Amino acid sequence: MWKTILRRVLLMIPQIIILSLLVFFLAKLMPGDPFSGKITPHTDPQTIEKLKQQLGLYDPPLVQYGHWVQNIFKGDFGQSYTYDRPVIGLIGERAANTLWLSLLTTIMTYAVAIPLGLFAGKHEGKWQDRLVAFYNFITRAVPPFAVYLILLILFSFILKIFPSTGTVSATAHGFWQVLWSRIYHMLLPAIAMTLTGTTGIVQYLRSGIIDNTQEDYVRTARAKGVPEKVIFRKHILRNSFLPIASSIGLTITGLLGGAIVAEGIFSYPGMGQLFLQSVTSRDYSVMITLTLLFGTLTLIGNLLSDIIMSIVDPRIRIQ
Repeated sequence: MWKTILRRVLLMIPQIIILSLLVFFLAKLMPGDPFSGKITPHTDPQTIEKLKQQLGLYDPPLVQYGHWVQNIFKGDFGQSYTYDRPVIGLIGERAANTLWLSLLTTIMTYAVAIPLGLFAGKHEGKWQDRLVAFYNFITRAVPPFAVYLILLILFSFILKIFPSTGTVSATAHGFWQVLWSRIYHMLLPAIAMTLTGTTGIVQYLRSGIIDNTQEDYVRTARAKGVPEKVIFRKHILRNSFLPIASSIGLTITGLLGGAIVAEGIFSYPGMGQLFLQSVTSRDYSVMITLTLLFGTLTLIGNLLSDIIMSIVDPRIRIQ
């Protein structure tokens, strides 16, 4: 397995290089520049031109790319034009917020999806199964952004149960108060993403339980007099979890990449919201770094999924 992991890691190197080229040059093809939105009737055009020259925005694209790559190897991802601070520090702060939200969302998603999938699979064709199918239909049919907006309007503006922005209340002091305030601010976006994120897990688990119940090894175990609880736990359930296990890595890294839509709607200061702001303000340094980070996280997610699958399914290790 270690040889396979090493090969996959080495294969990621040219993939990241190709990704960096695409990201950099596509960003440069965008109309406008970081200073377009700052120009006012009182702005001195010569000052703007000097800033562009100092930052190398008039250099050929390949030269700009070369300087960017050299700086990356030095640990310098550039300066944010909007926030006027190093990109690595800015993303580091937002990454901590996204990590908290991702952790809570992942726990809630699997805590809801797995029991629902088990419930539907064990009661195939009955009212319990139809009830879960109806829930799945609603959460799949309604676009995520609509769910986010409905919950935001209902629970933040009408009922005023949850805050509509921020991560920690300004009045929170001490470890426990700050911790609770952070969780409280994350609950609404986490609940919203949980509602829209359980659909695939529920469906995979339900289908896996139904399909594996009909397999020959299950019939053989029953013919030998193995108790139903043992058959379900050791044979049906374990094999039904394989499709879910294969997607765990991508699920985790996808959330770490920043729930762009959710963070934007709920005004949650994470990497997703920062990415939206960088695109609208043409903050190239932040935008390129975040896109490269999201792409790298996707590659790592694929690798994690393969590792988890090799642990869960011994047949993959043998191959």
